[in-house]
Amino acid sequence: MIVCDVSGRDGRTRRLAALGLALFLGACALPGTDGAGGGDVVDHGASRMVVSANPLATAAGLEILRAGGSAMDAAISVQAVLGLLEPQASGLMGGSVTLVYDPTTSAIESFDGMATAPRASTQSLNVGRTGTLLDPRTTAFTPRAVGIPGVLPALWEAHRAHGKLPWARLFARAEQLAGDGAPMPLQLHALLVEPGADAALAAIRKPYLAPDGSVIAVGERFRNPAYAAVMRRVAQLGPEGIWAEDGMRATLAVLAQPPRASWITEAELRAAAPRVGLALCVPWQGMRVCTASAPAIGGIVMLQILGITPPGDADDPVFAHRFLEASRLSQADRRRYLADPAFVEVPEAELLDPVYLAERAALIQPNASIGRPLPGAFVEARADDPGSPQAGTSSVAVVDASGQAVAMTSTINLHFGARISAAGMVLNNAMLNFAPPAPTSLKQLGGRYANEMAPGKRPVSPIAPVIVLDAAGKPVLIGGGAGGAPIPDVMARVLTDLLVRQRPLLDTLAAGNFHAANPDHVALEAGTNAARLQPALEAVGQRVELEPIDTGTSILLRAKDGWRGLADPRRDGGPGQGTR
Repeated sequence: MIVCDVSGRDGRTRRLAALGLALFLGACALPGTDGAGGGDVVDHGASRMVVSANPLATAAGLEILRAGGSAMDAAISVQAVLGLLEPQASGLMGGSVTLVYDPTTSAIESFDGMATAPRASTQSLNVGRTGTLLDPRTTAFTPRAVGIPGVLPALWEAHRAHGKLPWARLFARAEQLAGDGAPMPLQLHALLVEPGADAALAAIRKPYLAPDGSVIAVGERFRNPAYAAVMRRVAQLGPEGIWAEDGMRATLAVLAQPPRASWITEAELRAAAPRVGLALCVPWQGMRVCTASAPAIGGIVMLQILGITPPGDADDPVFAHRFLEASRLSQADRRRYLADPAFVEVPEAELLDPVYLAERAALIQPNASIGRPLPGAFVEARADDPGSPQAGTSSVAVVDASGQAVAMTSTINLHFGARISAAGMVLNNAMLNFAPPAPTSLKQLGGRYANEMAPGKRPVSPIAPVIVLDAAGKPVLIGGGAGGAPIPDVMARVLTDLLVRQRPLLDTLAAGNFHAANPDHVALEAGTNAARLQPALEAVGQRVELEPIDTGTSILLRAKDGWRGLADPRRDGGPGQGTR
């Protein structure tokens, strides 16, 4: 157990006790002088602030803000460090969505850098080129599961639009930490020493091993010279730097490995490009909640939950039941309709129409569970995707002194992605998030899954970066969640707790979570206050499972005296870092 003291809004000290994957060693103290450039570092009441899943990554972002950089500049520096310190969750070989609030226009742009299926893709990851049906267990952790990475091209375009400092300046801290050594984070260490990890992660463990073959201890330094070299090349050459020198050769070599070689080509790696547009914004409780559109589907599910469920107390079983039923209804719509809008019609406006959401809310009964609800009727010839998108994910939130705000979520899908690496970076397995093969009977009836795989298509992901605007159009909350399928439910609860119930930030993030992402049961976070809801929920017909819910929420919240921030206490992040 690790116990940390964190200053509360009223100046009193709150104590947080977290079990298991709790906090990075030493995260109770703000490491502002180790990478942030010295000076005052405050965790609340700041005019510019950074929060992320690792305190050294957060410090790298604050260093950029102090040097005159924009929020977007800082977010890029944070992501570069996270790729070193949190390779299990995010990195440059994955996907991302970045929301950027422009204080001069009040517009929020979205930079979608999610991973993409190669041109040679079949109808499903588990269907071979000859039509042979493959065992999914033979593809999940192979090169075949890797999608074309989109993080760096998206960050490049976001920097072109919203950056201030030179691109090359943003990777210095990541290069220095990778070359000189960085302290082993607690969560990374815990995953590397899990039973069976030595075999399952054999292809990516080398940078994290001591000379005797054991995993380097928490707090001891590990080095990743290959990653340092990538940071140097990217700083000098832009996104193309990731493939310069030995980068392309090394990546193509691992992608060609048996038993299921990738279909990705060199040309596709070089041609990766983001989709740029406006964020999806809807009114809620006198504010506007802005998030990402599909294929980042978590935001749409979150907005539906918020639109169906009146705000309430998450510890109240009556509210929890309504909330979970709203999640069931939203997930039913997700399975039928949400996918890459470049390939299928996504009835986004219809799904978020207040009249429709009121109709869905009317289906909820106070004393009975709806079970497996039907989706709304919008688009014909669709079937419910039986899969569930997952994500090894990380969330970053930044605000600068000008008011520019960034909410970025990046992912490599499952923990450690495809469990293969190239040039010191872990590769994603985003292709797993496509629907499984459609049965012959469905195809004969003319039906299909919206999220079935196709060349150039982007699989769905439950990520949900968020920027909430107040009545004056200014950001009041910036952040996002992590942890896969529970993200929409967790974010809906967090927004309700913070912005309606005015619950303290630490209490909100440390509270027990629940979700209904699985159609067969609702999940309550084991060992937390949420678990106490089990008897009351079962009494109204809910099938309940107690589970660990590995969230990774990062939030910046505006208060009267300025910004305050905190990352999920279940991970390594700790308090936000900022200056007045």
